[in-house]
Amino acid sequence: MLAHDRHGDGPPLVLVHFLGGHRHVWQPLLPHLTGRTVVTIDLPGFGDSRPLAGSPTLSRLTDAVAGTIAELGLDRPAVAGISLGGGVAVELARAGIVSSAVAISPIGFATLPEMAFAKASLRATHAASRAIAGQVDRLAPQAAIRAALGAQMFAKPWAVPAEEAAGLVRSMAHSPGTLPVLRAAMGQELSAGGTLAPVTVAWGQRDALLLPRQGRRAVERLSFAQLVPLAGCGHVPLWDDPERVAQTILEGTARH
Repeated sequence: MLAHDRHGDGPPLVLVHFLGGHRHVWQPLLPHLTGRTVVTIDLPGFGDSRPLAGSPTLSRLTDAVAGTIAELGLDRPAVAGISLGGGVAVELARAGIVSSAVAISPIGFATLPEMAFAKASLRATHAASRAIAGQVDRLAPQAAIRAALGAQMFAKPWAVPAEEAAGLVRSMAHSPGTLPVLRAAMGQELSAGGTLAPVTVAWGQRDALLLPRQGRRAVERLSFAQLVPLAGCGHVPLWDDPERVAQTILEGTARH
């Protein structure tokens, strides 16, 4: 079973983080996700979850999340995820394991040049994170440093609290899943076709990693998916506009 936390009470909602993240990144949204039992999960190789044995493809990551959903006794919960987690959310909806899904800037809809750019950017972020991880507690309180480090991931990087920013740098630098998942899962393309559960694709309109035009491509490729633009938000919008992101998740996961 993957490492996880439960919050609140109500119909279950599973949250799946992005590459280099962990289950605690959802804290800004939790006060707004009322009336739900929120289950936050560490993907294999991140946070407190052990890496997979073998290649961590998107399919195998999805199977790991599906296995944890089953072990927790959750009967077709809703799911939401960001980037890598968004790709997992789409695949869970495709398999009918969840009742509905919200995929925020999901992987799987980039052209080859777009994905080459994103992977090169993430490798550079990983290298920079490793270079400063030992000093990040001293550096992160400086808003200018947070802005420089997070410009590609957040529309408002200075709004990320210093402690959370430092934790993300350490997670990107030291998680054993970072490079294997980047190699095995981030370049995969999600195939066209329907899903067995409704999907909402939400995309930050200031996403500088996976460009917003990929959102239109996603809903064209996925039958019955709808697109929700997130104005003023970046690739990881958790601190850009937590109330709007939480509302999008609640509305999208109310679809059946």
